[in-house]
Amino acid sequence: MKKIVFALLVLAIISMNFAQDLNSAKNLLQNNKLNEAKSILEKLISNDKNNAEAHFYLGKTLLRMKEYEDASDEFETAIKINYNNADYHFWFAQAMGADAVNSSIFTKIKLAPKIKDEYMKTVKINPSHIDGRVGLINFYRMAPGIMGGSMEKAYSEAKILIGYDEKVGHSQLAALYVADKNNAKAEEEFKFLENKYGNQKDFSGFYNAYGYFLVSISRNEEAIVKFKKQIELDPKNPNSYDSLGDGYLAAGNKNEAIAQFKKALEIDQNFTASQKKLKDLTK
Repeated sequence: MKKIVFALLVLAIISMNFAQDLNSAKNLLQNNKLNEAKSILEKLISNDKNNAEAHFYLGKTLLRMKEYEDASDEFETAIKINYNNADYHFWFAQAMGADAVNSSIFTKIKLAPKIKDEYMKTVKINPSHIDGRVGLINFYRMAPGIMGGSMEKAYSEAKILIGYDEKVGHSQLAALYVADKNNAKAEEEFKFLENKYGNQKDFSGFYNAYGYFLVSISRNEEAIVKFKKQIELDPKNPNSYDSLGDGYLAAGNKNEAIAQFKKALEIDQNFTASQKKLKDLTK
């Protein structure tokens, strides 16, 4: 009996230490201390190769380090250990997608069906997995038909997504209409979203998309109004001012554009987009 109690106590201590180390690795990852997180996670795996969580977070760390193939391997291992975790499938798809971006056409063709398959498994395991559904929509929108892309399927998925998250679903639908150059339908979606959600603090990115849509159809003064709303909701983001600068530039107001790019650089002197535009405008 004493031996059993002692063994259970040892197991409890091991489990507690693992949880502490895993939380430490998560915090390091969150704070972008990637090498330190990687070291802890590799040590955890060396002690227990069948711990899916350790493989999963090592995959996320390697993905952040742009080691895409190694990240994919870790996510795939996590899936083999625990198949029914939707997040594992989602991040496996993300890693393969990142790998495909700068790969040869042959690698893209090889990876495309696997990426789609992992997104589909994500939403099959968890139908309300919003990021998984967005990933699947973007796959269908961006992949060529020969690789499984389909605007029809993208629209269908966006409409399904509305049932789980109205705001995200309509945002995806707006993006699809913009990509399809269906300007009337795109504006219909933008107006719906603005009327219902337009004053939410986390909606600054919406005004960025809305503003650039208006610039694309040469309604620059209206675009400037949307970019100003973006600044109102996110005044500490240099991109907000950079976008307003683009709006003024499109409207032919060079001096005001320069002023906005300078404001962006006051917030972040290393903000590359504004640096380049300011350099070009002040030559």
